[in-house]
Amino acid sequence: MISRLDILRGLRRLHWLRQRDPVELGLRGWSWDNPPLRPRAYFGLGVSEVAYRYCETARDVFLRRVRRLEFKPSPQMRIGSIVHSVFHAAAWDVRRLLVNGLDSWRVYEELAGKARERLIELIGEDGASWAISFYKYLVLGWASEAARVEALYGGEAVTWLPWFTEVRVDGSSLGLSNNLRVDALAEGGVVVEVKYGKPLDFHKTGLAGYALAIESQLEVPVDYGILVYVNGIPEGKPRISYEYVYIDNHLRHEFLEKRDEIIDMLETQREPPRQPSCPKTCPFYEYCWGACS
Repeated sequence: MISRLDILRGLRRLHWLRQRDPVELGLRGWSWDNPPLRPRAYFGLGVSEVAYRYCETARDVFLRRVRRLEFKPSPQMRIGSIVHSVFHAAAWDVRRLLVNGLDSWRVYEELAGKARERLIELIGEDGASWAISFYKYLVLGWASEAARVEALYGGEAVTWLPWFTEVRVDGSSLGLSNNLRVDALAEGGVVVEVKYGKPLDFHKTGLAGYALAIESQLEVPVDYGILVYVNGIPEGKPRISYEYVYIDNHLRHEFLEKRDEIIDMLETQREPPRQPSCPKTCPFYEYCWGACS
């Protein structure tokens, strides 16, 4: 996985952006009781409902929230869910063994040897082959980083641990869910989101939502984020890339504007139009376009 040195180098490039355009105090999450952060209504929204406009008109949110429609996850959604499960499991397993005093090289040996059993227990037989490769890749990366830190700075491998994953955050003061789950937190309070597929601009908006929620709960600034993109599965070997993001005023404004749009839609129960370019992979495609296809 991404090393501590890589993170420091990546974030260093963003420091000058923060110096030129510092975050306004009124756009910090701890200003939740004042506009523009104070919501007009409280629906316990998820960050994905607000920010991730795979459906450009947010009709999917309307169908779930107002029409109460059930949907079957698409293949892409199922793969994305597995990616998140494996990511969390690998980080948790490496952290547990390091804390228990196991040498970093033994951590990889033990976890790699039991990878298939662990993944079948976690996700079942379906997709186990590529998931095992992804799991081993993550374990190797984190165990190697622990070994590097131990060799350079001395002491036990536990002096460095993998990211905290699936961190629960209460975003209710911003009109969001009281049980948000951030994919990971890196050193220095850097918020991390893991995505399967291609980079999209609204992923950055989602980072802003999580940053605001963390700030509202902990009252500490969250200025940076990392988007981790996983590709190359299930057809071949996992490919992982990163994008470092300064969570600036623009992204914060954008998230809050989208939040208010969703709140207005839910309050008025105004049904949004169908998205003209709706992909057939959308779980609501048959409901919106079934009679027309």
